[in-house]
Amino acid sequence: MLMIGSLNLYTKNLKMQSQWELKQRNGDYSGHKSLEQWLDAAQEEEDHGQKDDALRAIHQKLEAGGKLTPEERRYLQAKDPKAYAELEAMEREQKAFEQKLRQCRTKEEAQRLRMTYLNASLTTVKSVENNSAIPQQKKLEIMMREKQRCDKLDESFQKFVKTGEYEGLPTDGEAAKAQKEENQAKQPQKPEKTPERDEPATKEEAQEPEKPAVQVETPEQRKVKKARAKAAAAAYAGAAGCPDVTATASQVDLKA
Repeated sequence: MLMIGSLNLYTKNLKMQSQWELKQRNGDYSGHKSLEQWLDAAQEEEDHGQKDDALRAIHQKLEAGGKLTPEERRYLQAKDPKAYAELEAMEREQKAFEQKLRQCRTKEEAQRLRMTYLNASLTTVKSVENNSAIPQQKKLEIMMREKQRCDKLDESFQKFVKTGEYEGLPTDGEAAKAQKEENQAKQPQKPEKTPERDEPATKEEAQEPEKPAVQVETPEQRKVKKARAKAAAAAYAGAAGCPDVTATASQVDLKA
């Protein structure tokens, strides 16, 4: 959340700076136009006065994290193919992120995955923030795109939490403990020593084999076993080419 907050702050500051620069350029300090209105006016001048309220509304909806209707998607594809291609790329990445989340075997692994994705956006933003060779409007465009990307990833992670999938994962500590208990349980048990007696042990007693351990599954082991099954099922679904389907453990031949 701190990383997303930083990205939002970067974007907000850049918006304010861009709005001030546009006012200075136009010599108009009295108006209370938003940055979007300033940019729309500048774009209208470049397009010789042509105006597209529908397209602007679609862009604003995307910036606010909204989902487009099929009609809006078709309109965006026709009027702004570049923005449509970026939207599709974000959606593909979001689905890939969700698939990888379902393959995580511990809470910490899921958090590390999330941070890896969000770090990529923060790195991009920091690389352009103080780059004087990049125009201010282009910087804002890049930051808004990265903000939309992070919003989609965070939406997927919050969904992962709300469905209970995240809570069902063991911690790294629980996984390590379960593995240790599993290894110990596999060690054969030595025959119990009988009280000392005068008679020597019989041949059968001397050759008595070590008994296999009787394993009692601990809560940590059950949690880890369930996480392994879900991760394998998610991997199976991805390999089968259906990342949108939440596979069940019964779909794979698994020794958890």
